[in-house]
Amino acid sequence: MRQKAARFGLTLAVAGTLAAGALAAATPASAAATGWAPYKGYRTLQNCVSAGTTMLVMKGYKEYDCRWDSPYYMLWLRK
Repeated sequence: MRQKAARFGLTLAVAGTLAAGALAAATPASAAATGWAPYKGYRTLQNCVSAGTTMLVMKGYKEYDCRWDSPYYMLWLRK
């Protein structure tokens, strides 16, 4: 019984560490460190994707990402 409890505790500790790492990866500071910058918010995902595609073609960005940032989709760009 103790082995199960110890394993369960270890599993929770690992899950907590992974969740903290995922949360840190989603922060703007870590996004800026990898070259990502927020551009503009859009009401619909379709408008965000359209603007991202335009920025790739017209402005020379390498990547874009549309992330939900209530109450809109934020367009993130990377040079």
